[in-house]
Amino acid sequence: MTDHAGSSRHRTRRRHTEDETLVRNQPALRTSDGTVWVVVAGMFAIACAVPLIMILADPAGAAGVAWATLVSIVLLYGGLLAARVLIGDRTRRLRVLAVLMLAMAAIALAGLFTCVMIAWAAVPTA
Repeated sequence: MTDHAGSSRHRTRRRHTEDETLVRNQPALRTSDGTVWVVVAGMFAIACAVPLIMILADPAGAAGVAWATLVSIVLLYGGLLAARVLIGDRTRRLRVLAVLMLAMAAIALAGLFTCVMIAWAAVPTA
């Protein structure tokens, strides 16, 4: 029996369908103007900045990592704002905004995890 699922005709037809269950076909990546990405990324940046600022209020060994993480998040958010204004093609703009938001999340996760590990290492054991 021959399997025609891998034929080029089938692949071409599948690319043009509007299957919203695929990640690349989500409405936030196709129909948005980018404002929702800016708002959500701003709230995310604030939520990440709060614990980082608390770490900086009592600077221990984690202060350098907290500063680097905070500056990186602010710069990525600035890039997100610039991309929202400067990129004209909607699909490309939305994909860039999504990538920048994911980069913000990855850097925040790594930075906060590192800060916690540094602080935890300084806790004396009994």
